[in-house]
Amino acid sequence: MKIKNMLMSAAMIGALASCNMDEIYYSQVVPDNFVENENNIYQLLSRPFYHWKVFCAEHVFSINEFMADAMINPSRTSGDWYDNGAYIQLHDHTMNWEHSRADTNWKEAMQGVARCLTVIEQINSLDYSAMNLTEEDRASHLGQMQAMIGYFYMKTMDWYGGAPIYQSTNDPLKPRATAKETFDYTEELLKEAVAGLPARQTVNQDIDGYISKGAAAMLLAELYFNAESYIGVQMFDEAEQICQDIINGVYGPYELEDTWHGSFDFENKSSTEIIWGVPADYTQMKNDWWTNFFPYRISLYFGINTGFPGSCNNGWCLAPSRNPEGKLYMETNPEIKLGSPYEKFDDGDLRKKKYRYLGNGEYEGMFLIGDLQDDRYPERVCTGNRSWLNGKMISITDAVAPYSKLKSADNPNGEYNSVADLPSEMYYCAEENAGVRLVKYPIPDENEYRLYGTASQPVLRLTEVYYTLAECKFRKGDKQGAADLINKVRARNFVGGADPNPVTASNLDQWRLLDEWMIEFLGEGRRRIDLIRWGVFHTENWWSHTATNDKNVCRLPVGDSVIGSNNLLKQNPGYGGDELTPDEI
Repeated sequence: MKIKNMLMSAAMIGALASCNMDEIYYSQVVPDNFVENENNIYQLLSRPFYHWKVFCAEHVFSINEFMADAMINPSRTSGDWYDNGAYIQLHDHTMNWEHSRADTNWKEAMQGVARCLTVIEQINSLDYSAMNLTEEDRASHLGQMQAMIGYFYMKTMDWYGGAPIYQSTNDPLKPRATAKETFDYTEELLKEAVAGLPARQTVNQDIDGYISKGAAAMLLAELYFNAESYIGVQMFDEAEQICQDIINGVYGPYELEDTWHGSFDFENKSSTEIIWGVPADYTQMKNDWWTNFFPYRISLYFGINTGFPGSCNNGWCLAPSRNPEGKLYMETNPEIKLGSPYEKFDDGDLRKKKYRYLGNGEYEGMFLIGDLQDDRYPERVCTGNRSWLNGKMISITDAVAPYSKLKSADNPNGEYNSVADLPSEMYYCAEENAGVRLVKYPIPDENEYRLYGTASQPVLRLTEVYYTLAECKFRKGDKQGAADLINKVRARNFVGGADPNPVTASNLDQWRLLDEWMIEFLGEGRRRIDLIRWGVFHTENWWSHTATNDKNVCRLPVGDSVIGSNNLLKQNPGYGGDELTPDEI
């Protein structure tokens, strides 16, 4: 039994336990009476992996997308999604130690470390020979946890910098290590994992949640790729070598998918491109966390009821590309280089189409935009559920503005005299239909409802290897080499591979490269670190966001309850209280 099936069991236990994350059955047994075979070992591994599954979907996405330029969760004019200003603070980079994410992201990352350490101690106490298993098997199982701990520490560095280094569940509370010490420990873990883990065997090997040698290697490449952000040392050469090795098959066979959606469709469990992914299943562990993107009554457009939420949450959307008058920000504000995600896609890009399901597992487009009515099935119309749009067809706009507050003959008490006067910001400006919605994972109709939520969630894709290698080449002056790698991916986004705007040595600069990262990995939970790596996270403006020009915001504040639970911890600079000194950073 592989981790996929164990993850399903963990999901069921999590559902039964509601919000209680304690492990019911593990707390009643010890390895001596629980672990009798390799399947039981995978049951031990399942809890950290289920924690990772939730961590990827919720905690990684929220911070890395909503603090950057491509995604927003605006307060709606209906009163929805203000959430005490939490998303506005993320967008504006004004969060402090009281923000919920300052607490939860630290806690969830360190809880992941603790779960992995528990499993390591259990594995080390077992007699593998009694189960007809080898020390190579033990090394593989330990490699899973070493790589997972490395992943959690790397995310902690992404957000906070240095963290306490725990190597045993019996360790006492510790102060924060420096970023360099945390980096070195993470590097050591990932190197050991690469050495101990098996390589992928076939190019279309099913995703089961298992960390392969290639996945651990790519995590190590990510560590080196962002080393300058973490510890002020460039390690692009090291990242480049690993990426080239992955492409060359050193860590097992991987191939780019022929289509843009091959890594995200219903059958992506056997994707040739996914290096590491969260498995999904209709009955026990749906991949459906992204329904926050969808209008409340979107099921009317999709034509699905069974198993689909009765009402979605109508929150997340792309940052707008157009001002309230419908003019492109790229034209009215050309000095702003970041953002405008939807209009950064070329018009011929197959992904830019409005999403619709075609049947038999096939679909087109990656966005909800314009009138939400399926022209093949006129009865499939998504209607509004709030204020003036209630009962009317939703037409998604790539603009954020309170159009319902315009003064008119029908609305003589409107607050604004003209469209030009309308504000466009995070605070109560977004109508129910505001903001292009991302459909990264397909939705079937009622005829094939059991496909819903079955697409696995990629965490590492071969495309990331190509783009990382391209940026490494760009940074050392090989623009043509970088362009060739990006274009190999871009070609699949156009009919017949006819890219109208390929990357060239002459048009490739920092901004084009950042745009390519944005559109390819839109909504995949990485945008913030890309902006930080290029030094623009705190220095550049984008829609409704004014640069702070304060480098301290590149690290999150440590939550007050985190520090309250460990008085050895110090705060990051710029947030007040007992802050780290320069020597402690």
